[in-house]
Amino acid sequence: MEKKSIINVDGRFYYGWVMLICGFMTMFICYVIKANCTSLFYTPICEELGVTRTVYTQTNTVLTICMLIGSSFIGKIYKKYPVKYVLTGCVGLASLCYLGMSRATAMWQFLLLSGIQGFAWAGATNLPVGIMISNWFGPKVKGTAMSIGMLGSGAGALVWVNFISKIIAGSGWRTAYLAMAGVNALMIPIALILVVSMPSDKGFEVRVGDPSPEEVAKAGGVSTQKTGITGTQALKTSRWWFQWMAAMVTMIGASAFNSQCVAYFTDLTGDKASAALVYSGALGTMILGKFLLGVFSDVLHIKRTAVLAPLFYAGVFICMALAATNMGFTKGMTLFYMIGGAVPSVIPALITVHNFGDKEFSVMNGWMNMAGNVGQIIGPTIAAFVFDVTGTYRMAWIIFAVLMVVVALLYFMSNISSKKQIEEMGYVIPQ
Repeated sequence: MEKKSIINVDGRFYYGWVMLICGFMTMFICYVIKANCTSLFYTPICEELGVTRTVYTQTNTVLTICMLIGSSFIGKIYKKYPVKYVLTGCVGLASLCYLGMSRATAMWQFLLLSGIQGFAWAGATNLPVGIMISNWFGPKVKGTAMSIGMLGSGAGALVWVNFISKIIAGSGWRTAYLAMAGVNALMIPIALILVVSMPSDKGFEVRVGDPSPEEVAKAGGVSTQKTGITGTQALKTSRWWFQWMAAMVTMIGASAFNSQCVAYFTDLTGDKASAALVYSGALGTMILGKFLLGVFSDVLHIKRTAVLAPLFYAGVFICMALAATNMGFTKGMTLFYMIGGAVPSVIPALITVHNFGDKEFSVMNGWMNMAGNVGQIIGPTIAAFVFDVTGTYRMAWIIFAVLMVVVALLYFMSNISSKKQIEEMGYVIPQ
């Protein structure tokens, strides 16, 4: 049997690899700017405006509520219109909001701009990456491809967190917001020039990672990209709601880590630059961690990886709590974060495709993002509240460690639920 090439399809270079680079760059630029650089602004803005961290955290709450609303329909927009135009519009709007934040002088202005930006971020971070990779890569390599695209956030964190932190230290947070707008806008020409929605738009009839013609024939001659159930059908299953809850609880902890990590280690060390270095170092491990998590999902199976990986995130929070008495535990935090930190961006998309197929992936992926958005509202608020009440984040980290064990249990419950019900709907879940 002739070995299939993963570089060339139909006798020519497969454009999906360019799309994988586009996904990587979306995470490298947009995701890092949104998710990982925001925490750098907590201390300077709170000090200048004279507000508590709990009060300023409400900007995140407003942003995330609007992301939640946006995620309910942005998947349908991506399904209806070319990916490059939707992505460009979302990135452009987010960048304009950063320009406005650089001139803000009151909390209501931050709240207003954060709300507008929330709608933009709904379509400018991990959602388009999941859509691009799902459209261009078949089930045999989807996990590895997804992880490669998502690991852009780890590489980006090494670059942009330190870059923005230095601008804040040297020129102030207002100049840093201008820099954030410019960096984020770099994605616009990439999207307009390179992004293509579907393989058929480039003349490809099959994707890298699709089953062979013999395997398709055995499955009844149905294209793997068209198999699965609809989003409406998925909502009727307990399997969906267990995985949705797992994604939500994951983001409760992950968003608290992203929003409060720098502030926590600044309090411990008294040196914001050192705190930013610890944070960016942990994020940088995801360059390897996301790739490994994707490979594990393909080799060990996503249903097993989804249960095991959250336990690494529990280890992250345990080490953070212990770091209050011994900073040596930051090394353990960084190692655990390599796998644990990759969970929010890799596992939900892969488990959704596994459980429900590709038929309406863009719609269901948008709904899974809504789960993450709910978690993003809760997590930073809990962490900031615990700090304002106790003067330390230590109890918050213990709470989040317990929640990550709950995530593992929720994914386990999802794995064993609704299999027969989904089969009756016309989709056989891969073993």
